[in-house]
Amino acid sequence: MSIDLKKKYIIDLSKKASFSINQKGIENLKAQVVLVLDISKSMNSLYKSGVIQNVIERILALALNFDDDGSIDIFLFGTNAYSLPSVTINDFDNYVQNIILTKYKINEATNYAPPLKLIYDKYCGKQSVPVFVIFITDGGNADKKETENIIRPISSEPIFIQFVGIGADDFPFLRKLDQLTGRVIDNAGFMEVNDISNIKDKELYDRLLNEFPQWLNNAKEKKIIK
Repeated sequence: MSIDLKKKYIIDLSKKASFSINQKGIENLKAQVVLVLDISKSMNSLYKSGVIQNVIERILALALNFDDDGSIDIFLFGTNAYSLPSVTINDFDNYVQNIILTKYKINEATNYAPPLKLIYDKYCGKQSVPVFVIFITDGGNADKKETENIIRPISSEPIFIQFVGIGADDFPFLRKLDQLTGRVIDNAGFMEVNDISNIKDKELYDRLLNEFPQWLNNAKEKKIIK
C-alpha cells in the first residue's frame, strides 16, 4: 500500500473515531493523546506480526480528532521505560520497524511504575490541555506498590489513564487500579480485549472513551482542568 493510501486509511479511521467522540459529547475537546506500549517478552509476536503497528495507526486516527497538536506521544515499558519520538500523520508508516524494533528488544520484564513516572514528570504542571493516556499491556506487573504510589499523585493532575489489557490474562491488578482508593478523583479506566487485532473499530473507540468523559466532568468540578 502506498503512503497516500495509508494516509487515506488513517483519515477514514478518524471519521469512525469521530462518531464515537460525538456520541460521548466531547467533540470539541482538545487533549494530548499518549500511547504507552508494553515491550515485555510475551509481546514480541505482536510487534513482529504488525499488530502493534496497527494499534498505533488506530490510536493516531483517534488522536486526529481531538489531539492538540495532531500527534501522539509514545512511551515503551518493560523492566524500564523509554520516551520515543511522537507519531503524526506524516511519519506513522513503519514506525514499529523503524523506531522500535531497530532500537529496543521486546524481551523485558513488566513494570508499570517507570512509564507512569515518565508521564508524571513530562506532563504534570506543564500541560495546558488534558492528557489522555492509553496504556496497553498483556500481563501483570512486578511493581504493584510502586504503581499505586504514582497513580495516586497523578490523580490530582489533568491526566486520565485508560488501561487496556490484551490477551488471556485476567488482569486482577488493573481491575484494582480501576477502583483504587486514596485518589483525588478516579483517574483510571480498564478495558479487556482478548484479541486487539480483531476488535471492530467502533467498539474499540467506544470502549477506549467509556470512562474519559466522566473523568473530564469530575476533573472540571475539582478544578483540575478548566
